[in-house]
Amino acid sequence: MTRVTLGMRSIAVAAAVVGASAMFVGGTAAAQKYPAKNITAIVPFAAGGGADTQTRIWGGAIAPIIGHRIIIENNGAAAGIPGTKQGIAADPDGYTVLMGVASTIAINPFTNKAADYKPLESLRAVAMIGYTPYVLVVANNLNIKSFPELMKYGKENPGKLTYASWTSVGNLARQGLELRSGLAMTMVPYKGSVDAINDVVAGRASATIADSGSIMPFIKAGSVTPIAITTAQKSTSLPNVPTIDELGVKDYVIDSWVAMFVPKDTPNDIVEYLNTKTREAIKTKAVQDRYAEVAIETLDLSAAETQAFMERQTKNWKSLVEQVAAK
Repeated sequence: MTRVTLGMRSIAVAAAVVGASAMFVGGTAAAQKYPAKNITAIVPFAAGGGADTQTRIWGGAIAPIIGHRIIIENNGAAAGIPGTKQGIAADPDGYTVLMGVASTIAINPFTNKAADYKPLESLRAVAMIGYTPYVLVVANNLNIKSFPELMKYGKENPGKLTYASWTSVGNLARQGLELRSGLAMTMVPYKGSVDAINDVVAGRASATIADSGSIMPFIKAGSVTPIAITTAQKSTSLPNVPTIDELGVKDYVIDSWVAMFVPKDTPNDIVEYLNTKTREAIKTKAVQDRYAEVAIETLDLSAAETQAFMERQTKNWKSLVEQVAAK
């Protein structure tokens, strides 16, 4: 009886060891096989906008590289806040990623009480999807060809310059420019970019600061006049337009981007995998050609560099928000 009992125990122990080994091997294999299914990308805006467009371009390019589809889930409500919270609350397994932009990650937490989250504490930045400079454009009927001319016109015609605005970024861009340069423009709010830009084209609004993707078709058509790039570096899409820094307006950077984020507890190997494959996808000719059409630029950054970029962005926007509020 004793021998039988010991034998059964030995068999049980052996079976447990074999089972544990199988689980270990299986777990390792599963980890190595990531991704084993489709990945959901949450876009915290309605379909058809800039963030959605860039996500779909990226998704189409990365799918054949990773062997699985990217499922776009649009959650377009309340300035992108619900969608961002959805991304923060997702399982940290790499199968749900969040697309963040300047407003949802670096501005809303300082301007909107509903954005009761701290993005850089709740999320990990993974990779840049696209980078978009902003451009200061003026209505052609003003016959203004440069920023100094706009400054001169503003001083000689106080109260006459109007500014078409439809986003928090655009309005902060106007307020920041006034703080940094002294140029005063009366803000006119619009529900969307179409109506706002159309009024600048028609001369009913004097100027606006818009992302290059939205304004480029009008610039190419000669419908508006670009006079400054509001980023620190020149735009490859508008190489002959000076930067605002070159024009003497310092400490003023307004730009836009779409980046991928995951919940903070997502494993490092998954973060690195997504970063590597995203950078590979963005470099493909199909993406580069499509981005060139819509004036989107790329930043080839590692996951750590993307995180550092977000930290700088958050610091810069927080500073601008506070300065505008204190004015």
